[in-house]
Amino acid sequence: MQPSRILSRLVEAEAREPNPHLQTDYRIAWITVLYAWQGFSSPHVSAWYRVLGLHPERVWPAIVARRKALLGSHYEQFFGGCEGESSEALPPKKPAQSVRILPLRKAA
Repeated sequence: MQPSRILSRLVEAEAREPNPHLQTDYRIAWITVLYAWQGFSSPHVSAWYRVLGLHPERVWPAIVARRKALLGSHYEQFFGGCEGESSEALPPKKPAQSVRILPLRKAA
């Protein structure tokens, strides 16, 4: 079975996506599906290398390093530091929010 339907949907999604960063995600997904179909042992890692030239685990530290190089001493004003952990290790986390639990409704 060929993955032509999946690949064509990813091409369509990439063409409709206005955000260039998300277009890159679609491109990586497309290459990952193709490589998986071709039998690559680590298709997702190979796709990341093909598109960005980096291992997936090194992408975020590279983004942070580029931001620091561009912003210099202003980096902390824009991105701040994460308490207790290296800001290069992980992407920023969402702040904690409370969750409202709704009561179950009885069927009429």
